Amino acid sequence: MDARGSGDILSGPSQSSSERGHSSTVADALRDVTSGRCQFVELQFTDVSGALKGVVVPSSQIADALTYGHWFDGSSLEGGARTTETDLLLWPDLRTWSLVPWVQAEGMARVLCDIRTPDGDPFPADPRAVLARAIADAGDLGFELFVAPELEFFLFQSMSDGRRLPADRAGYFDLASDTGVRVREEIVRYLNAMNVAVDASHHEIAPGQHEIDLPLMPAALAADAIVAVKYAVKAVARRRGLAPTFMPKPLAGVAGSGLHLHQVLRSADGADVFSDPLDEHGLSVTARAYIAGQLGHARAACAVLAPQVNSYKRLGRGFDAPSVIGWSQRASQAMIRVPRPGLPGRSPDGRVRPIRVELRCADPSCNPYLAIAVALGAGLDGIRQGLSAPEPLGIVEHGMPAGNVDMLPVSLGEALTELAWDGVVRDTLGSQVHDRLLTASEQEWQTYKSQVTEWEFGRAFDAS
Repeated sequence: MDARGSGDILSGPSQSSSERGHSSTVADALRDVTSGRCQFVELQFTDVSGALKGVVVPSSQIADALTYGHWFDGSSLEGGARTTETDLLLWPDLRTWSLVPWVQAEGMARVLCDIRTPDGDPFPADPRAVLARAIADAGDLGFELFVAPELEFFLFQSMSDGRRLPADRAGYFDLASDTGVRVREEIVRYLNAMNVAVDASHHEIAPGQHEIDLPLMPAALAADAIVAVKYAVKAVARRRGLAPTFMPKPLAGVAGSGLHLHQVLRSADGADVFSDPLDEHGLSVTARAYIAGQLGHARAACAVLAPQVNSYKRLGRGFDAPSVIGWSQRASQAMIRVPRPGLPGRSPDGRVRPIRVELRCADPSCNPYLAIAVALGAGLDGIRQGLSAPEPLGIVEHGMPAGNVDMLPVSLGEALTELAWDGVVRDTLGSQVHDRLLTASEQEWQTYKSQVTEWEFGRAFDAS
């Protein structure tokens, strides 16, 4: 959340899907089919921009699709390596298999898929493959990343005159029994039915703005969970006649929506490598290097973490959204927050509370696989180089922190300029995703710059 954060999240890493007993096999999935609970399955994937896409197959084809994958025409897939390479394979990841709880009569299931080439290799421009490579890089260094996402969004109601207004007038953590409360409750129930755990949900600062917080989980599962949350939010809201949006700044004069990524790095034996109880701020040398890497690549990473023109109407525009390339335990302007672990340093079940590095400049318009991959790649670069983060930013009531501070980009164009030359971000994305993302975003930026807005027209028409 832009304003205050949900407080220090203290529990240890959540179990993976398989550890929770939610990992399906082909046999498990086919039982849903033979029982009549599933007549169709949607094979889902994301394009480079983060849009969720899918192919629906009927029950007669589900067994083959789950066992051998499903061929589809990938020539129009954003991030495609070559327009002539049209044959690609959707390979279901059965950890994400679930019935769609709001589709009962027809019996629909959904499953997220990896994209493979005709030879069966990971397709380089598949966002899930990008994250898998980054996770493998971390594994080579002896680390595993866990992430707890905080996802914000708005709900609007469409008026008869074409206007869209916030669906409620509630405020931060309000407990009013309004439409938003009922929608959130329904979203959480459906997510639980889809095997996606939720830590908390609440109203955010702005009218019509809400937040769903997910528990700490392995990075790949966290990205999958973000996709599932957006899928459920859109479905539930539309069923109730509401218009949901993950646009970073849909309303002027109020807080925008962020996607805060709480990160914990663990060693192969599960130990928290970010913590050092003897350090003034509880940070280990590894944590300081990881933070320094993310700070060092922040300006280029913003093109992935905050990928829309609209993203930069949230960043640095007040309402406690980040603007400064720095870290702090409390300063709202900092792009990274390190919540204090608290005392006595253990959660109620006896586990040591981990140090979390909260990346605050991402927003929900991003592709979560690419965003987490770039965050991880930047942090690992800091570790490889043995960097050390600067001193934390101090608290300021108004204006910017004192001293010489670097700022996050103020526009998509500025972020794209940084993306074009940052080798670490490019290598993390892979050349195909990097080049496609750069081209598509540059087209958006140029189109935006060519627009004449109503504000400009009204201000300048009679001014000269």
